[in-house]
Amino acid sequence: MRRLLAALLLGGFGQSLAAVTIDPVSARNNDVLSKKQAQSTAELDKTVAYAKKRTEQPGGETAHDDGKKKTAKSAGYSALYEHFQIDEHSIGYLAVDAATGTVLAARQPDGRFIPASAIKAPTAIMALNVLGASHRLSTRLYMTGQVSGNTLDGDLILVGGGDPELFTDDFVPMINALKARAILKVDGRFIFDNSLFPEASAVSDAHDKNVSYNAGVGALSLNFNRLRLRWIRSDRGIRVTVYSKANRLAVPIDIVTGGVAPLGVRVPGGVVWDTNSAPPRWLISPGVRRSGERWVPVKRAGFHAAHVFRQFAKTSGIELPSIMPGRRPAGATLLISHRSGALIQVARRFLKHSNNVATEIIGQGTTRRATGRPLTIPQSGAAMAEWFRQKLPKVNWAGIRIANHSGLSRNTSISPRQMVAILRWARLQTYAGYSLWDILKPYRIGYGKAYAVHTRQQQGGQGALRDLVGSDMPEWMQVRGKTGAINHARALAGFMVTRSRRKIVFAVFIDDDRARSAAVEAGRYFKQLRPKRWSWRARGIMRGILRKWLLEF
Repeated sequence: MRRLLAALLLGGFGQSLAAVTIDPVSARNNDVLSKKQAQSTAELDKTVAYAKKRTEQPGGETAHDDGKKKTAKSAGYSALYEHFQIDEHSIGYLAVDAATGTVLAARQPDGRFIPASAIKAPTAIMALNVLGASHRLSTRLYMTGQVSGNTLDGDLILVGGGDPELFTDDFVPMINALKARAILKVDGRFIFDNSLFPEASAVSDAHDKNVSYNAGVGALSLNFNRLRLRWIRSDRGIRVTVYSKANRLAVPIDIVTGGVAPLGVRVPGGVVWDTNSAPPRWLISPGVRRSGERWVPVKRAGFHAAHVFRQFAKTSGIELPSIMPGRRPAGATLLISHRSGALIQVARRFLKHSNNVATEIIGQGTTRRATGRPLTIPQSGAAMAEWFRQKLPKVNWAGIRIANHSGLSRNTSISPRQMVAILRWARLQTYAGYSLWDILKPYRIGYGKAYAVHTRQQQGGQGALRDLVGSDMPEWMQVRGKTGAINHARALAGFMVTRSRRKIVFAVFIDDDRARSAAVEAGRYFKQLRPKRWSWRARGIMRGILRKWLLEF
């Protein structure tokens, strides 16, 4: 059955959607392909012919355009759902022509689906429009009072500015700034100010709080608010340590410690957060068989960043007082400011790596600017939904709900039509010379068995299958977007350039509540039941749908 899904792919990075604006007719008349490109295109044509012959089956779905119904140019969807054993009622999608908005394919386009991390794309769009692509986020170090000898007779204040990519390495210039003023001791207070927006102990309170991607969030955050938990097993037992790790620096901390859970204590996932001790501890399972390490989340972002700064200063010979939260006093003197990279680059990275903490920090900073007031994560998500309502008043926003900016929530819901409207609106905007196509990650659909066999035949049946990317593939047949996956929900939203060089904006959602309920009943809430993992089957359906569109439109 997998042969029914044959054909595909996607090209390399450097081609922007805005750049692919050549009329198909003039392109065929004017393009002069190299011999290598012509051969690749000929091979692709043969594969497409084979794939279309195998995929043309009776049946179709309904496309909706401004309330009118018409038959979509598609076939074989039902066979696809049946093959991968996914409830077809859990699937929704919409594909429209980027230039005209004409609906090309639709299924439940106004249904409510969990977008998971695909909601990071609208977060990036709003941030780039509100803050600006060249905006840089600052973390500042202030002082009050005067320096007497090697002592500051006043306070030292570390102020967070919502930089999601602040690392321990960035404290080095700050420590050097203190030494340049001959400050080796502070007699006043050491204050951290993270008042730009409210701090949270986790991205989502409803999700597993022992995983690193559900860490605390604050305007003063460090190393993506993660700690490194390491354990070494020997004949004498298990030794557990916790430290703050960046690219080049690892700083031991003592506000959080590590240990081994007592026998009989349930340790889901191998680690558990123990708040009954002072200081609190990360406990690992006593049955662990070998040495290892893993990331664990920080719960108090601002306090953790200030503590690492204090520990780092101590190793540099600077004595700081105990840490306390507070606000920067009026009239404080700026010692040094660390600035992040341009927002366009920050956005590209949090979209590429799907970093929840970085996205939430950017999202809260954006709504702080847009509304003029600090908002909690749920309030900030609601403010983002309202911002898009105002920007796109003609779109039907009924039912949209954004619980947070990263998508780590089952309470976020959006329709394919609403997601496509956002992406289509943003597609022609430029951000410091980049289009939205440029900052979204290429999505690999997979070649399919027919193409694999055809390619091997071209090689005389010898060697590994070629990985045709970049110059070996035509500039069309490309897909870029933002993926999402959470607890029996999967999503992909973005752009594609089809075989006919048509530009399409699309959103595909799979939100399988039946499979989710079955997992809950089996006591495996976050696990996927057999036969065959649900995520693998959902990905197969998503790729099959996209392959069809690439070939048919």
